[in-house]
Amino acid sequence: HRNHWDFVEAAYRLLRPGGVLTYYSDEVDSLSDEHIQRLRDAGFDESRIRVEVCAVTPPDDCEYWTERTIVAPIVVK
Repeated sequence: HRNHWDFVEAAYRLLRPGGVLTYYSDEVDSLSDEHIQRLRDAGFDESRIRVEVCAVTPPDDCEYWTERTIVAPIVVK
């Protein structure tokens, strides 16, 4: 999830009030404290950050992801 930081900062700058940012994060069931802090540092209000835990079925030979869930942050400016 560390590859999102520059993008998150740019998204905050480019989004209009009420605009929605969503993406996937390589976290299993919640956002880490560091992740939330980075969103806050970019300017987002923590009360407008929520997550969806999405079920995924990676192939057995997938070298990147082996978990059965992934987190999708939904952040409103």
